[in-house]
Amino acid sequence: MVQKEITKAIKASDEGLLEALLASHADLSLEAASFKGDHIGAIRIHGVDAGNTEWEACIFDGTVFDGLNLQGAFFNGCTFHNCTFRSTILAETAFDGCVLHRTTFGDTEDAEGLELTNTQFRDCSLVNLHLLDASLESLTITQGRLAGIDGVATLKSVVLRNVTIEGFDTGEMTLTGCIASGCNVTPEGFTASEGKRRRV
Repeated sequence: MVQKEITKAIKASDEGLLEALLASHADLSLEAASFKGDHIGAIRIHGVDAGNTEWEACIFDGTVFDGLNLQGAFFNGCTFHNCTFRSTILAETAFDGCVLHRTTFGDTEDAEGLELTNTQFRDCSLVNLHLLDASLESLTITQGRLAGIDGVATLKSVVLRNVTIEGFDTGEMTLTGCIASGCNVTPEGFTASEGKRRRV
């Protein structure tokens, strides 16, 4: 019953209801909840276990995921505008076919097994992201900033365009077909491309 109320609060972007639920209940959980085609606005989602949740074709606009456990969550075909992932657990979290615009990933707690597939980052900031057994495939990052990215990962067909790079250590990563163009530096293992823009 409480999970239905939490789901209702998030779908309605009702931060007041979410805060009231947090104040009156301990250990709130969205475990295995499913969201489909929802438009979620400027709500700060925190204090809830969102592990193994499914989000399909959702639009997030100004949403803040703050200290949230998203382990095993699956985002499929979702769009993110001006969102923030702050101190989140992204272990075994998957983003497939998503578009992220002006969105920030900062100080992620755990990104073991993170999967980013067929996804586009536009003018986003990825900061202090430590990867472990992560998989990034058919990923395009345009403009924005990469800072403090390291760890163990497999990168395939990752394209960086006009990105400001302030620390992207690929020393323990396996790269295949990765391209960087217009960036201030070219990360190790990426092919520098200054020619015509390639379609991906």
